[in-house]
Amino acid sequence: LLRGDMDALVMNEDPGNPIVSKVINRMHACGHDGHTSGLAFAGAILNEMKDQFVGKVVLMFQPAEEELGGALPMIEEGVLEGVDGAFGTHLWGSGLEGTMTIKEGAQMAAPDAFFIKVVGKGGHGAMPHMCVDPIVIASSIVMQVQSIVSRQINPLESVVVSFGSIHGGSAFNVIPSEVTLSGTIRTLSVEHREFVHKQIQRIAESTAESMGAKAEFTYVPKYPVLINDSMMVDIAKTAFGKVLGDENIIPLVHPSMGGEDFAFVAQRVPSAFIYLGISKDLNHPVNHHHPQFQWDDANLKPLAMGMAQCAIDFLSK
Repeated sequence: LLRGDMDALVMNEDPGNPIVSKVINRMHACGHDGHTSGLAFAGAILNEMKDQFVGKVVLMFQPAEEELGGALPMIEEGVLEGVDGAFGTHLWGSGLEGTMTIKEGAQMAAPDAFFIKVVGKGGHGAMPHMCVDPIVIASSIVMQVQSIVSRQINPLESVVVSFGSIHGGSAFNVIPSEVTLSGTIRTLSVEHREFVHKQIQRIAESTAESMGAKAEFTYVPKYPVLINDSMMVDIAKTAFGKVLGDENIIPLVHPSMGGEDFAFVAQRVPSAFIYLGISKDLNHPVNHHHPQFQWDDANLKPLAMGMAQCAIDFLSK
């Protein structure tokens, strides 16, 4: 199976870009348009060569990677039936154009979400003693949660906890009754994934209770850790080496703390997820999820050829 995702992001494109999205508040800012185009190109190559190999290649054109996670519904609908191996590719701004990077084992993190609602007692800003201030309590929760990574996780292991939003109040002189917070947890192991969200919940609830308030915690697991199979990684390196040259196959030393729902595929069949570099200068890398994100469509050729070669080499094993 070869997989390419296709969804755009909810953001506006810089109008100064050479090619600009025609849809307001929608932009291909992560290269998924290239993934879909490259997969179609790879399919065309394989169709031309179908008499030269034995086996079947499934092309998985997947929606909704960025938000909902389109891989799992496709799996539940049977896309992996009869599939015994899978490859996915991502155009990668942190890599130099003409290079491919990959690693065995954990390559991308589990990107989970959490939400906290602190319920206090509102009132006049001049009379805080008559209130239970959820802003102060929420601020304390934010600060105490930082100690999970710095004091409860081995410093040689990677975990990220980031707050992305905090909302409360509507006037400068009113203490609100509620404050809501949201954030993300990024982990590379099942153990850390289970531990961290429980610690955030414990800190939120105990902090709020100690200050006379209540904290409501919601944990939303997203995608699992993306784990590459060692044999599939070797096939991918060899295949892309035939396209790019072996000297341009770069071992990935550290996993990314970004998430990717191809992980659901990799949970079920041996898989490899490949980064194909698109930056012309690593001093000025291409930034994903940025209004000025753009890449040279000349990269479609090695993307498609590499994916097609992965399929051919896998079927020849």
